[in-house]
Amino acid sequence: MLNDYRCRKCLVIAEHWASFKTIPSKCCKGFVAEKIFSGGNFSLPGTDTGFPTAADKWARRHRKANHLNLKKLGIPC
Repeated sequence: MLNDYRCRKCLVIAEHWASFKTIPSKCCKGFVAEKIFSGGNFSLPGTDTGFPTAADKWARRHRKANHLNLKKLGIPC
């Protein structure tokens, strides 16, 4: 399993194929690296700021699908 480990001495974070709590540090000999929790690599639809046109397309599609509810609430669409 691929996990992230942080060196206790220099705080460098690296990925390693291991499932142990600690492993020998690759960057600082004689020190250990601790397993850390890292954020997942995913994105939600319509929230990617790197592709604003995709976000706009998602918003238009959902606004169109929800047109009647928005109209009842008095929200312009």
